Amino acid sequence: MVDPTLALTTAIENATKVANTPLFTTVIDRITGFRISKWAAEWEVRKKIIHDEYEKAKENWIMWIQYIEDLRHTTNLIDTAVKSSKYVDPSKKNEIAMDNDFFRNTVEHAKTISNEEVQELIAKIIAGEYNNPGSYSMSTLNCIKMLGKKEIELLERMGSLIINWTQIPKTLFTMPKDARDFLNELQIDFWSLQILQNLGIFLPNNMSRRLENPEKQKFAIQYFDQQIIFDPVNETVSEIKMPEFYGLSITWREIIKHLNPKFNNEYFNWLKINYKIPNYKTEL
Repeated sequence: MVDPTLALTTAIENATKVANTPLFTTVIDRITGFRISKWAAEWEVRKKIIHDEYEKAKENWIMWIQYIEDLRHTTNLIDTAVKSSKYVDPSKKNEIAMDNDFFRNTVEHAKTISNEEVQELIAKIIAGEYNNPGSYSMSTLNCIKMLGKKEIELLERMGSLIINWTQIPKTLFTMPKDARDFLNELQIDFWSLQILQNLGIFLPNNMSRRLENPEKQKFAIQYFDQQIIFDPVNETVSEIKMPEFYGLSITWREIIKHLNPKFNNEYFNWLKINYKIPNYKTEL
C-alpha cells in the first residue's frame, strides 16, 4: 500500500506557494488547524511528525482507518484550495459569514473529492462565493454533490446545444435523422436529458413560449456569439410562437460559467434549417 502521508505532504508543499493568500489565511488554515505558511519554515520536521503519527495509528486498526480518512479529507481540501487560490480576488479579504451555509458546506464537500476535474469545478465555485458572497443557490450545492467526472463532461457537451443561454429545442431529443451525426458525436441522447433533469440542471417538463410582437419586429435566437434572425412574413403577425424547448434551471446558469462548452458548426447549420417560427422566415 502506498504511504497515504505522501499525498498530504505533497499537497502541503504545493500549498506553501499560496499559503499567504486570502482564502488560506481566513478559511483553510482554520479548518485544517494549522498555518501552512508556518509549516513551510519547519518542513522537514513537520513531514516527520505526519509520518510518525501515521505509523503510530497503524498500531490500532480503527485508529488507522480513521487516520487515513482524515489524511484523505485534509489532502483533498488543500488540493482544492490551491486550485481555488487562482480564482480568488486578492483584494478581497472576506470573513465569510457564519450563516453562509453554501460556502461552508461546499468547502466541507471538497474534502470528499479527489478527482482533478471535479476539484477544479469546486475550486471555481468556492472562489466565486468567496469573492461575492450570495452568488450561488443551495440548489447548486445539492447538484455539485452529485457531480462526478462523467457528469461534468456531459454538462459541457450538452452546453454545445444551448440557445438563448437558457434552452434546448425539444425536437433534438427525438433524435431526428438529420441531427444524429452531431448528437452521436456529442454522445447525447434522451437519457442524457434525463440524467441532467435528475440533477436539477433541466426543468422537468418541456415548455413553450409566446412573445407579443405588435410592431412586427425581427426576432433573433442566439447561439454562442452567432445569431439566426427571423422576419415576419406579413403584416398580420402580432406574436412569436417559439418551438417547444427544455428550459434550464438557475443551477445550470451558476455552473456552466465555470465549464467550457464548444460551438458546434453542424448544429448551428441544423438550427438555420430546422428551427422554425410560424409566420416568420429565416433571414439569409
